[in-house]
Amino acid sequence: MHAIIPVAGKGTRLRPLTWSTPKPLLQVAGKPILGHIIDKLVSAGIVHVTLIVGYLGDLIVKWTRKEYPDIHVDFAKQNNMDGLASAVDLAAPMTGDGVTLVVLGDTIFSDDLSNALNPQRNMIAVKRVDDPSRFGVVLLEDDRIVRLIEKPEEFISNLAIVGIYGFSSGTVLMNATSKLIKSGKRTRGEYQLTDAMQLMLDEGHDFGVFEVNEWLDCGKPETFLETNRILLDSGYGENRALIVDSIVIPPVSLPEGAVISSSIVGPHVSLGRDSRVENSIISNTVIGKRSKIDYVNITDSIIGDDAAVSGKAEKLNIGNSSTVEL
Repeated sequence: MHAIIPVAGKGTRLRPLTWSTPKPLLQVAGKPILGHIIDKLVSAGIVHVTLIVGYLGDLIVKWTRKEYPDIHVDFAKQNNMDGLASAVDLAAPMTGDGVTLVVLGDTIFSDDLSNALNPQRNMIAVKRVDDPSRFGVVLLEDDRIVRLIEKPEEFISNLAIVGIYGFSSGTVLMNATSKLIKSGKRTRGEYQLTDAMQLMLDEGHDFGVFEVNEWLDCGKPETFLETNRILLDSGYGENRALIVDSIVIPPVSLPEGAVISSSIVGPHVSLGRDSRVENSIISNTVIGKRSKIDYVNITDSIIGDDAAVSGKAEKLNIGNSSTVEL
């Protein structure tokens, strides 16, 4: 089985982290975002992954091939950011007629993919949301999709499309994306996958839905940290760091090679390999590989690879009824 993963975006909302690291390779709960996604694909029996890359795409391809040597990894480059349907269409030369998944490269999900792998029926993952105007949505009659709408201005449905699509035929999918692009029809300035799927519906292809329990966004700092918290609370991560004269408050992810000395770390802290935390108090924070933290008290933070954050010990002589914030 085959999965297409669009990962061409620049991740501008996560800068400066994404100036040198593509967003799919940012680590959350001890593993890159893309690693969480591919692990789910592999467990579902996927043996072929096509990456649609753009910004820093060579790093994404190199990492995926190194970390997943037992699956076939190929790629196509998206030079123009003109929509998801256009991105998916670039995988046409690598796509056969079997079951084909499209999984967005910046969203982590906890559910297994068995419901998406239906050789008889196209399946779309959905989740009920409070503000459907931010998403593509589906309109159902009984258990069958009758209409797909990208970011509706008026309320039509609260079943948001969450970025996991299962197609019973890769060939039919590619015919639809090609037809959409040739027609020149854009919605909000882009070739939308929802419009390509609507073409498939109009031609009589059957679509169903399955609801996901957990849909975790990593697109901006606050949701990135929220995803880290949820994954750690769910049991992700490891605890193999060298800990010296320190207190660790779980849940945390502390890999082999990390060192914690004279510090309080946790809860909800993820460290990168070979990072060091000394004389500090850290909570609700993600710290990258080979970074050093010394004499600081930080929370709600994201620190990249090879970074250094340091403070100094303060001497105070404080009188009665005083308030000092450091």
